[in-house]
Amino acid sequence: MVYRKKVKATDKRFAGRDIIITGIGKEYGDVIPIPDNVVLCNGCNKNLCGEEVCQDRQGYLIYLGKRELKADQPYDLYCEDCTKRYFPKAIEVE
Repeated sequence: MVYRKKVKATDKRFAGRDIIITGIGKEYGDVIPIPDNVVLCNGCNKNLCGEEVCQDRQGYLIYLGKRELKADQPYDLYCEDCTKRYFPKAIEVE
């Protein structure tokens, strides 16, 4: 079973993120901060915040099983259109 959970683009899980880029033979990677107003859909790469304030923008966290849902370990985030396209049978949870 696949599950989906609606979240706002302003959810605290999207604040203060970094990407670490590393390569073979590097002990430490380069850290690149991600602005809080950049929340990308994994399907279409659309920024859920867009050009306007992202206060009301929402997407869906996708969980690939009950274990992942219980542990709050989502596969990724998708906009509403991509969620319908790629996970049409996903069960919505609170």
